[in-house]
Amino acid sequence: MSASPDFSPPRRVLIVDADEGMRESASALLKLQGFEVAAAADGVEALTMFAREWFPVVVTDSAVPAVDGIEFVARLRILSLAPVYIIMLTDVADVRFQEQGYCMGVDQYLMRQNSLSELVGRVQAGVTAIRRRQSSKTGRAHEPATVDLENGAHTARHLVGRLRAEIVQAGRSKKTLQLLSIGLDAADAAAFHQHSTTGTVSDTLLAASHDAMRPKLDWVVRLPAPANTCRLVVVMPESGPNEVSAMEQTIRNAFVHWGLSSAASGIRLNLGLASFAGDEDAPAALELLGQAERSRRSNDAMSKSAAARSSSESVPAQDAA
Repeated sequence: MSASPDFSPPRRVLIVDADEGMRESASALLKLQGFEVAAAADGVEALTMFAREWFPVVVTDSAVPAVDGIEFVARLRILSLAPVYIIMLTDVADVRFQEQGYCMGVDQYLMRQNSLSELVGRVQAGVTAIRRRQSSKTGRAHEPATVDLENGAHTARHLVGRLRAEIVQAGRSKKTLQLLSIGLDAADAAAFHQHSTTGTVSDTLLAASHDAMRPKLDWVVRLPAPANTCRLVVVMPESGPNEVSAMEQTIRNAFVHWGLSSAASGIRLNLGLASFAGDEDAPAALELLGQAERSRRSNDAMSKSAAARSSSESVPAQDAA
């Protein structure tokens, strides 16, 4: 049986904005890149257009007239029978405001003052995300739950929506929710690739986390990362020290043959933890994620400092010899 062709959504975009100048400028930019563009001045008009024709990418202002911007997104998600990537223009950088939008279905926020300079790239990313989401194996029933922001299959709304639900459940059950942030950093590209023989370093790290995840409970996020690095966050509901320790040990065991404890390996594995006990004031999803990342960075800085001290202390002994 021949393989099915790759899914490729039509290059069609709907712009929703009360500002006629913005609609015209955005439409012109996208048309130059080969997109078919339609525009609406308010939410009611846009919903009517969307109900009649599928637009894989929708760009909407957060203050769209006739229907509140967030309400517009919620209605759009109800109407949509096919995948749709929603970019919301805003002047508000507050994480709690943005979290509300992510939970209602916004895929990505774009600050309005930067919108025209970044719009084409964001729309291109939206088309790519839909294509990869359709072919991604991370949503299949037999696979551990994975939100993959690294390959573009998923967006912040998938992460924030799921994590927000876990925070609410932890508050209701009074059971601890823990986020384990994991990073691998290499000194250079050669060090990053020299050990990997069965796929990318990121794939190796992801597979190790899958091995330790509790079925139908834990899930993992693969985050975008700078060159020669990879980042994961394992979300562990209803967990305690034993579960976190088991996850950490499985991760370390997966890389034990890489000699990470040796400076010669050129690779550092670093981990950090953030917890929400359920009886505290509930944090925003992005705040809890940030706590885990800051913990990982702090632990990494301490490890590098300890390694530097160890190296400096060994020099006199070598000279004496």
